[in-house]
Amino acid sequence: MLSMPRCAARWNRCFGALLLLVCLAGAPRAAAQEAQDEALPALEEIVARVEEKLRSIEQLEMTVELEQYNPADGSVTPGRGRVLAQFPNLFRFDWLAPDMLAGSILVVDRARNEAQQYNPIREEIIVQRWDRLAAQQNLVPDIDRWLALPDPADYDVELGGVAYVDEVPHYLILARPKADPAQRYEFLIHPATWMVTEFRYYDAQGRLTLRGVLSDVRINGGPVESRIRDLPRARVRQL
Repeated sequence: MLSMPRCAARWNRCFGALLLLVCLAGAPRAAAQEAQDEALPALEEIVARVEEKLRSIEQLEMTVELEQYNPADGSVTPGRGRVLAQFPNLFRFDWLAPDMLAGSILVVDRARNEAQQYNPIREEIIVQRWDRLAAQQNLVPDIDRWLALPDPADYDVELGGVAYVDEVPHYLILARPKADPAQRYEFLIHPATWMVTEFRYYDAQGRLTLRGVLSDVRINGGPVESRIRDLPRARVRQL
């Protein structure tokens, strides 16, 4: 059993399945409208540009704002965290909100196939195999793929046109799992940075279930390994 509360596990599943990358920028709406009127790049070009950008990243820091929607009553549960990554194998996620999760930390060392989960309430660090935790929480074990568009081997991907966020145009990428095409993922990619700035997940009934906005992005700002591995003093338990 994991030490984190069930709500933390649910948030980690949302984060892991959809945490798929970075950055923001701006452009005047008038210029954006002209760009929209022009022929859109081919889907293959957009995917290639996004992958090229991903390959250029060695260190990454960013804030993730999450909104989890309850289809039963329409309520929204917000969440927020900070991502720190040393590509290709070392990743950390610090929960900042909600209060019940604030201070919780997940560190993944893919090279060692190791995950460490710090629980501030119990003052405990749970250490276990990363592939086992990923399977338990339905996460993608290739954690660097969290920061990219979905794998075409598992998803049907198409270009959905242009969408605006705060009057800034983005390329809209639609992805449906081949195993369950009723579900839909949307990724908004900034045409100047070739990075994902927002993602959305819709369930099989077409209801928005999860939305994430990525901000405060810092790329290749210098070594971060020591910061990623730095956990509070706590009792360590091996699973």
